[in-house]
Order: sequence, then structure tokens, then C-alpha cells
Amino acid sequence: MIRRISNTALILSAFAIVTLNGCSGGSDADANRPTRISVSGSVSFKSAPVEGATVTFHPTAVPGTGAFGVTDADGKFVMGTFESSDGVVPGSYKVTITKLEAAASSQPGVDDPNYDPTKPEPEPKNELPEKYSKQHTTDLTVEVGNEPKSDVKFELEG
Repeated sequence: MIRRISNTALILSAFAIVTLNGCSGGSDADANRPTRISVSGSVSFKSAPVEGATVTFHPTAVPGTGAFGVTDADGKFVMGTFESSDGVVPGSYKVTITKLEAAASSQPGVDDPNYDPTKPEPEPKNELPEKYSKQHTTDLTVEVGNEPKSDVKFELEG
């Protein structure tokens, strides 16, 4: 009986050690990621700050790692690669910026007899000029070196 408890305790202890060792790998996971540089800036359209826009950095080199950010009420953003605000891998990027309007549903509620599940919802519209939403049409670029950048400004026209 004592031997059985000892074997069970040994197995549970080994399991706990393996599990805890695997869960404490936050810094190990970060160590395996490429170096990232802090990048932040602002987006304006018609001289006004743009709130709620998604800023995406698309690497021009292949393979590459992209980055993303979302603008706040002042049009300011902080870029992240693996997590929000964790920086950008150094390199050259094409930049896309979109702000999709919240499309109102054209359907009644699901409890309504007029509800039609086969009717497609309208596509949300981009509130910014379309040319900034696609990699092949945007003229926005950014170069990220080994020093932090806190003054990246995108002044959209159109």
C-alpha cells in the first residue's frame, strides 16, 4: 500500500514538474522571437485624427514578419508583432490603413418571422480612401531600423 502511494506521488510530482516547467516559458518563447523595435505614430485624414483605424505593416522582404496597431481617439497607434505593442522586426514595410464602419444589420432579429438566414449581411465600408487598404495600391512605406521610432506620421489624402 505504501509502495503504491509512493509510485502515485512520484508520477504526480513528475507531471507537475513537467507542466510547471512548460508553463513558465514566457521568457523562453520571447527569446525565440526576433528582436523587435518600438514603433508608434499617428494617422490623420483631412487634417483630423482617425480613431479606430487598423494600421498594418507588410514586410517587403520574404520571409518577413508583419505588425499591426489600432489608432486611439487622438489617431495615435503603437505597433505590435506577436502581441499588442511589442514592437516591429527591423526591415522595410508597405503600410495599409483601414477603418471599417460598423454596418447596421439589414435583418430583423432572429426571433422575427421575417428573419432570413440566407440573406447576406452588407459588407462593411472602408471610411478611408480605398488606395490605402491594399498592399498593391498603397504608397505608404516605413523603414524600421535598430532605434525606436515614435514619430511615424501617416497623413492620408483623398
